[in-house]
Amino acid sequence: MSYYVTSVFTFKIESSFDEWVAIFDSEEAKKRHAEFDIKPLYRGVSKEDSQKVIVIHQAPEGNVQKFVEANGDWMATHRVDLSTMNETSWNDSL
Repeated sequence: MSYYVTSVFTFKIESSFDEWVAIFDSEEAKKRHAEFDIKPLYRGVSKEDSQKVIVIHQAPEGNVQKFVEANGDWMATHRVDLSTMNETSWNDSL
């Protein structure tokens, strides 16, 4: 049985946060997230490093990883440095 996982991603961007967030909040991004039943909960920028971003999603287990695999090239065209991506996953129970 699939259950929802909260995923926390941090990564670097090669643009301004305002440029990146316009893409993240776009209708196209919303459609791509919906394809994988991903619900973005929060996105923000580091106070210490304006190139470091955090994104928190909730989705069925494994769906965020599938999203990144399917959309990695699209994400890279929006100046996301995929090599800096770090993920942690959280559940409300074991």
